[in-house]
Amino acid sequence: MIKFFRKIRQRLLTENKFSKYLLYAFGEIVLVVIGILIALQINNWNEKHQAQNKMENNFQNLIEDLKSNKLQLLNLIERRNEVANGASLLIDNYENEIQVDENDFVEKLYPVLSEKYFEINRNGIDKVITSPAFEREQMETIRDLIKSYLQFSSVLNKFEIKEGSAVEHMEMITAGNGYFRTVWKTFRKNRYKTTTEYNSPDFDFLKIMKNDELLYLLFRYELVTQTASKYRYDLIEKGDEIIKAIEDYRK
Repeated sequence: MIKFFRKIRQRLLTENKFSKYLLYAFGEIVLVVIGILIALQINNWNEKHQAQNKMENNFQNLIEDLKSNKLQLLNLIERRNEVANGASLLIDNYENEIQVDENDFVEKLYPVLSEKYFEINRNGIDKVITSPAFEREQMETIRDLIKSYLQFSSVLNKFEIKEGSAVEHMEMITAGNGYFRTVWKTFRKNRYKTTTEYNSPDFDFLKIMKNDELLYLLFRYELVTQTASKYRYDLIEKGDEIIKAIEDYRK
């Protein structure tokens, strides 16, 4: 093809057709420019296509993280409600002067002292927010929802840390006033016995429950669980909104 154009130029020059040569040269330049523009356009399209594919993969990772977070939050809500119900039962039995055996007491009290926090999966979130495409105008809704999701997650995390610290503080108070001297043997028996069915003849539930710090700990757990569940449901709702926004963006 190059030899073909070269022969045309040489023929025009040898025939002294200079004006036609200039016109031809101009046309050749135009063709070269058009070729360059087409190549740039194809290159831009390829880059956008690759960026879109990468963003789609990031979206999928984000959705998987949000679904995993949702499952974790729902499990936490369910478990915490079970523990709160156990704490409520201990309080109700004490107020109604109903004895509780040692096994049931430990089974319901021990989880109150064992905190489990929500641990956010954010690998997909980080991939999306660090992508250049994240700043596109079309991503504004998703961008705002992700920021809101992270803010809600931070609020929940601070709340859980605060409540965990409160439980630890109450444990120290109860240990200081001798309460754990009364029940610690029960906890240790639960740890070392091969069966969960055990009862000490000296165990007196109503006597043990005459402890303001213990009652406060149970009351607090009962009430705090409701607040924590609200935070967790709010975060689940935010995650669902992000997934819906991604589906709309895909359309």
